[in-house]
Amino acid sequence: MLIKVGSRGSKLALLQAQSVIERLRSYTDADFALVKIRTSGDSSYCQQAFGSGIFEKEVDEALARGEIDLAVHSMKDVPTAIPSEIVIAAVPERLPANDVFVSFQYGRIGMLPGGGVVGTSSPRRAAQIRSIRQDLRIEALRGNIETRLRKLKKGLFHGIILAQAALIRLRMLGGEEEILPIERFPTSPGQGALAVMVRKGDMEMLELASKINCADAMEEITAERSFLKSLGCGCSSPVGCTASAEGQKLQLRCGVYTVDGMHSKHFIFEFDRGNPSGAGEYAARKVMEDEGVCGFWRGRA
Repeated sequence: MLIKVGSRGSKLALLQAQSVIERLRSYTDADFALVKIRTSGDSSYCQQAFGSGIFEKEVDEALARGEIDLAVHSMKDVPTAIPSEIVIAAVPERLPANDVFVSFQYGRIGMLPGGGVVGTSSPRRAAQIRSIRQDLRIEALRGNIETRLRKLKKGLFHGIILAQAALIRLRMLGGEEEILPIERFPTSPGQGALAVMVRKGDMEMLELASKINCADAMEEITAERSFLKSLGCGCSSPVGCTASAEGQKLQLRCGVYTVDGMHSKHFIFEFDRGNPSGAGEYAARKVMEDEGVCGFWRGRA
């Protein structure tokens, strides 16, 4: 039996898919083939746009057509509305969700000089940096992790913001990065987690994928994605939500921001385990009902 696992062709995506394959090998004698699929999100044009799903569309379509048996994505790139033919079958153990500040000159964001240039193309990250340092310049930074680090090394930026999990998977975490605390910098829903997708009704693949599912990670990302969906936001919105499942409790740390970072508000919600979708919906409702948020954010364009 040959199981075809589909992935984007970037180094990070392939490492992620390979890590899933290695986990699955413990539960089957089947052979695996890693299938690289070029997506529209990999084009230079699409990398200039914001939106969820641009890196997954073609991979998911190949899965729905039966050309591959499993697909592996970065969870934060999976849109909250996925094709009806496929399902998220598993979320393996999650890596740290934090963002990190990387610089070859300055150890912390607070050490940057006025007018310092920080690179990121994430509206959320940009708003969060502006919320603590209005005197910094935020400039667009695109490309894969290696490309972003090369641009930093060339001196195009004083520092850049990356996902800690990506550096861990690429074995590029040097230990000198500033790990940004979730309390101040809640992250994109799903950051640090992987999504293993299968065709709906493919019971063999569903059963196999379930072997590597992490219940804590699945509950966390379900709550985070429910929060984002209930707000009616996408990845182009300056919103952060990071869940933590420990023991019998599920905690959500959320933040909403104006694009310019001039206004922001943070929330902490705690729930009993067992209904992560409901937890995300409740948190979103409380955020939208908050008077402070209504004053600066709810009327956004």
